[in-house]
Amino acid sequence: MADKPDRQSWRMTRRELRKSLSRRGRKWLDEVWKETARTASEFDGLSPLTTMLGGRLVETFAVREHADAEGIQQALRVAVVYGYAARMVLVDPTDQPSLKPSAFHLNAQSDVERLANDASTPKRLLDPVRSIALDKFDSVMTLPPEVWSGLAATATQKLQRRFASDDKKLTWRELGRPRVEKMLRYGYVLRCLDETLDAEPKFRQPESDAELAL
Repeated sequence: MADKPDRQSWRMTRRELRKSLSRRGRKWLDEVWKETARTASEFDGLSPLTTMLGGRLVETFAVREHADAEGIQQALRVAVVYGYAARMVLVDPTDQPSLKPSAFHLNAQSDVERLANDASTPKRLLDPVRSIALDKFDSVMTLPPEVWSGLAATATQKLQRRFASDDKKLTWRELGRPRVEKMLRYGYVLRCLDETLDAEPKFRQPESDAELAL
């Protein structure tokens, strides 16, 4: 993940995508991003296990990087959710490879609820998640590098606009592209983990269903 200028403006993003992708590729990526954002907006949470792990990944990253600005962890958590949603959008249409439980040092009988409630789980699973996301990402993401790069650029631009515009408390540097891309990868791999365990995120109830439940 090469360093990029801190501010991922709309103009910079458009210029980068024009250099790396065809017109058809840009249109496809735009559709992928819209579906990713729509999917993410429907979550009420990830699975109990990946909600816990995602929080730990953000917290430990923030401590290690001294990322203590107000609102930074919220922004990074949103990036994790976008990465998770992107995997859901891409996995079947683009035939992305899946992982076996052993990739996370688990077995086929591992139970997601038990793992979510086991205090030793973060110690067991955080390192495999980080390793796959940062060192073995091509084992779960086989699209051309420029496609993933374009998705990361788009996500950074959207997140900076939401959390780090001139009237917000975060700066462009605090929400730079290297940080956002790392969180996207974490979220993507967390979805791979849920796939191995047949776990699903929690979706928001439609308003009509919520009213019936009252």
